[in-house]
Amino acid sequence: MHRALFPVAAGIASFLFASGAEAQTSVTSTTLNLRTGPAVAYPVIATVPPRQVVAVYGCTAGRGWCDVGWSGYRGWLIATYLGPVATYPVVVYDPVVYHNAYYIGQPYYGVGPGLPPRMAARRDARIDYRVHRRMDRRWDRWGE
Repeated sequence: MHRALFPVAAGIASFLFASGAEAQTSVTSTTLNLRTGPAVAYPVIATVPPRQVVAVYGCTAGRGWCDVGWSGYRGWLIATYLGPVATYPVVVYDPVVYHNAYYIGQPYYGVGPGLPPRMAARRDARIDYRVHRRMDRRWDRWGE
């Protein structure tokens, strides 16, 4: 059984190391907001000071935003202030997959355009349902 899982684990490990090896570096030219997605509608994770080295994993097709890693954070910076972005690979942004990969447990998880509602909204809906159900039962007793 363990021998059958070894090739799978080796394949996953090689994919992770290959994706990390493909990152190129760049230097920010001004103070930038690191965001959870490639638009200003996404929340800010951190503020990157000028002249900081960031690892660039790829940019959007229009070369407007780049997926970067900096100081333990993973997010998106506007590409205008990163230097020549033509050399970076093009990446496709899927908000659900990206947030599930990097932001689970963070306060900004699930916030932004194209994302499903947050768990807090679901929790509030369940609480609201319970309160109304309880009030309906009381109303039925009062009507007797």
